[in-house]
Order: sequence, then C-alpha cells, then structure tokens
Amino acid sequence: MPDDASADDAASTAPEAENPGDTSESGTPGGADTPAPPRRRRRRRALAWTAAAVAALLVAGTGTSYAYYRSLRANMVRHDLDAALVEEERPDKIGDDLNILFIGSDGREGGNAAYGGRDFVGERSDALMLAHISPDGGVQVVNFPRDSLVQIPDCAPYGETEGTESYYGMINAALFHGGPPCVVKTIESLTDVRIDHFAHLSFVGFRDMVEAIGGVEMCIPEPMRDVRAQLDLEAGRQRLDGEEALAFVRARYEIGDGGDIGRIDRQQMFLGALADEVTGSGVLTDPRKTTALLEAVTEHTGTDDDFDLPTMISIGSTLAGVELSDIAFYTVPWQQAPFDPNRVVWDPELSAELFAAIKNDRPVDDQFLVTGGGAEEERDGAAAPAPPAPGAEPVAPGESTEAAAPSEAAVSPVSGQADGTDPAGRVQGRDATSNPCANGLGDGTGDAADTAGAAGARH
Repeated sequence: MPDDASADDAASTAPEAENPGDTSESGTPGGADTPAPPRRRRRRRALAWTAAAVAALLVAGTGTSYAYYRSLRANMVRHDLDAALVEEERPDKIGDDLNILFIGSDGREGGNAAYGGRDFVGERSDALMLAHISPDGGVQVVNFPRDSLVQIPDCAPYGETEGTESYYGMINAALFHGGPPCVVKTIESLTDVRIDHFAHLSFVGFRDMVEAIGGVEMCIPEPMRDVRAQLDLEAGRQRLDGEEALAFVRARYEIGDGGDIGRIDRQQMFLGALADEVTGSGVLTDPRKTTALLEAVTEHTGTDDDFDLPTMISIGSTLAGVELSDIAFYTVPWQQAPFDPNRVVWDPELSAELFAAIKNDRPVDDQFLVTGGGAEEERDGAAAPAPPAPGAEPVAPGESTEAAAPSEAAVSPVSGQADGTDPAGRVQGRDATSNPCANGLGDGTGDAADTAGAAGARH
C-alpha cells in the first residue's frame, strides 16, 4: 500500500497476513496445543470447502472457464525468484507454515501516474508487510517501517535495475536497486525468515482489489483530510470504495505529525477491516466477487513463479474461515535513529524475538496485547540501536533533497511508548478485532482515550 510521499523523502530508500500471541481460545499461530472448538472447526471447514468449490469451477469447470483461467495467468507479471537468488545464501525452510512478503510500490508508471505526478527515477517499496500463515490457520502480519535504516545486502542487477553493493541505508531502496528479488533478499538477510512467496502491488492494483470486493466498511474516529493523498473522509462508520481506501492507506503528511509509524498503524486497522469484510461477507464464496478479485490481482500484481492462481486460491480457501482474533498485526520494534531524527532503527533484542517467533511458527509473546498501555518510561536494559557501518551514508542514488517527514514521537496505542517498544520488554501488536473508533487510528487521529465511545462498535 504505497504512498506518494516516498518519492520525496524515501528515495534512498501489498494483502494479507497474520497472527501470533495467545489471543484467541484456539491459541495463536504457533500455539496449536489447544484445538479449535468444534463449532469453529465446522464453520472453517464449510467455508473452506465452499471456496474450494468456487475455485474449481473457475479454473477447471469447462473449456471456457479453463480458457479464462489461462487468460488470467497471462496477465500476471512473473519473477523467477529461484534463478535470481542463490539458494545456499537463503534461510532454511522450517515446518509447513507459509511466509508471504507484500511489497507496495511507489512507482509512477502507467495508471499509477495519477497518484503521484512527480518525476523521479525508479520505484521504491513504500509498504513492506510479511504475512505468516500457520498450518492451523492463524495469521501474523509484520510491518517493516519504510523509514528503517538497515544493512542492504549485495544485490545483482535485475530487469532495468543496476544492482548494488551492500551498504547501510533506507530499507525501501532495495526495490530500486534490484527489484523484488533484492527486497526478498534484504528481508531474509535481516530476519533469517524464509520467504515462500511475494506479491508486488501497485496503487491501481490495491484500488481495484478493494473495488472488486465491493469496498470495505470501517469506522473513522474523526474527519480526516490529506490533500496530497486525496483523502477527504467524515467521521463515523462508512464503506470505503477503492479510491477512498487507497487514499486512506497512503495518507501521511497532513495526518497527525506526518510520520510513517502512525500511517502503518492506520494501515493495520484497515487490514483488520478488510479481513472482516472478506471473511464475514462471503467474498471468497461469491463467484462474481472472486472473479473480479482475481482479475484485479492478475492485472496489477507481480509475483514469484510459484505464487500462481491455484496457489492463491488454495491459500484463500484455507483462510476463508479464519477468525479475526486469529489475525495479529505487528510493527518491527524500533527506536529513533540517534544520528537522524527522521529515521528509525530496529530494536535488536525485541526484533530478534519477533523474527525468531515467526521463523519457528510460535507465539510472539506469552501475553498478547491488543493495544499498548501508553507507558512512557524507558524499557530497562533496552539494547542500543545499531550504528551505521563506518563511513556509510544512509542514502541511495536519487534520494530527494526535500526534508523528510519526522518519525512518530508520540506514544502510540500499539507501540506503547515513543520509541516503538513496550516498557515491560515485550513485542506489542493488535489483533484484527481492534476498533478504530474505540482504540484510535494510530498517532494520526488522536489517543485512544480521545476517541473512546465514538460511533461504531467494531471497525
């Protein structure tokens, strides 16, 4: 879910994923000790079989449907990830869980030009999300802040990109240097988590996917305006169409303090509402909506060769009956970069804990918290942020000279404190049941206490 802002301040520099932590009666993705209640299992099984039946009709029912399936496949941009990456350098695959990386692009080619209008070279990832799907159906989604300073690995030239030697800079530069394979390599090198599939999504693709399912119902705590993102929403419960949803997830500069962390928080709220829409309104069992969704996906999304339509449909049918409480969202624990107030670095201790949980398909923490407590004291024993490599500059070719938007400084309902960590030393997150009108939409729309009791009982 990209943002036109990244062309300016991230030049050095899409859905769904899901859950850790014991948040539901059936346990979290990694904690499959407690079986799901029979009623939930029956509901999941029925929905999954219905979705699978729809899929079968779409791709194999008749000669006509098969021809249609072939035309959808022809629309997709495919990337040979196995040829682009060295297998021996990649993390080992552990277990039967699935890790899908969603890359939201800020490129301005084709239909995307209407959402930017600036002249700049190449594209960068304006949103990076890792969806971890456990065999038991639990989902964990991890957001990587676009303003993160990390070690970009060596990346070979790919497509029209020129490649790069390893250097310390903005995480969203990986796409600029080496296309999707470089993004996958960067995330794998930083997390030691094997990426099974990726989806490279454009502005138009995100918009059309929301349109395909008939929009997404969501509760907005207070009026939201952002001219640059073309956002203009009144307060209250409402259904966002594709254009409004795109504006909502892109909005940044004129919302709150203009930081990326609050925007991530709002994106997670939207994804929760999207999950509710997909699982609660029968999207995956409606042939018309399923067909429209597949068309939007294939026309505007690039994937690895193995992430084909049958695989997508299989994953969709598996997730058809997932409960919202089984879907959890996390942002990589971060600290403000001491040498650049407009950038963040990852908390080495807590981020390692988060990545280890994802890698080994287990709960992130013994106590999952839907929202942070708002404590402001510093976490005892917090590890210092990693400094840049000697002599390295946190920039990349083509970086804008405009001042970057500041990172969030206020306490977040999700982060728990200003540096993105919890004072008790835990990784924090929220599940998909979190209500924007009760819990707030991140730092961009006020504290939870200010919006409690507003219109709407859920999303």
